This record gives sequence, structure tokens and C-alpha cells, in this order.
Amino acid sequence: MTYNRVKTIKKVSDFFGDPNAINTPSDFKDLLDLAHITNVDSLYHSPVISDMPTNRSIENRMEESTINHLFGGQPAKDELATIGIALHNMEYRFGHIIYLRHFKFMSIEDIAETVDYSSSNVRKLLDTAYYKFALWTEEYLKLTVSVAVE
Repeated sequence: MTYNRVKTIKKVSDFFGDPNAINTPSDFKDLLDLAHITNVDSLYHSPVISDMPTNRSIENRMEESTINHLFGGQPAKDELATIGIALHNMEYRFGHIIYLRHFKFMSIEDIAETVDYSSSNVRKLLDTAYYKFALWTEEYLKLTVSVAVE
């Protein structure tokens, strides 16, 4: 299968949206809202496993299940888990650049300073990361754009 690289990169960029735009919607921001996730950092970093006991409150699982079903909580969490897995499995520099941009809300210039690249190289790296992300998540997110057959 052949994909249109430029259109695929644009589609992934639109999916994540501008991380610093407050009133600009994106599918990624909507997923975070539906999944009730405020700490996007937890999607990228593995949880810390501790042998310390945790305090579990008594909860109404049926009510929670119904709320998740009605308002999209669990499906959104599953989709976000897929995103996290894809970022973990990608080559580090590509997953990391998406992480810095969309999980840490860093500007291109701040990322360039952090990774010690020029801003133009960070943009190129981010475009490649978007394309690779689309390929990694093709089965679930359908972010690739096929080349039209003539």
C-alpha cells in the first residue's frame, strides 16, 4: 500500500492539533476529555510499580461502567492506550519528539533547544514522526491517506 506522505502528515498533525492553542479542537484533545485524563504525561511514561499498599475506595462498578459507556470513557482510554503503545514502540527520537510537542506542549523552538537541533530539523523530524505514527497506528486510527490510483 502506498500512502501520500504530505497528506498523511497533515492528517496526523490535525489529529494532535496545536498543543498551545486553547480554543482549537483536535481529536487528541477530545479523546483526553472523553477519557477524563488530565495528566497526558502518564500516557507516554510507564507507571511506577510499587509494593506499597494502595487505598481503594468502594465504588459502584455498574454505575461507573454505565457512565463510561454513555460518555465514551473506556473506548477513549483504549484509544489513548493505543497511542501510548505506538509512541513507546516507535524509534525513540520519533516518539520523543511527539511526546515533547503534544504531551509537554513545547514549542518547536523549545524542542530544538532541548534536543540540540535547529528548528528546521525539528520540524522535519516531527513530520517524519507524524508519518511513522500514522503507520504504527494504521489499524486503529486510520490516519494514513492512500495515493489515488489512476
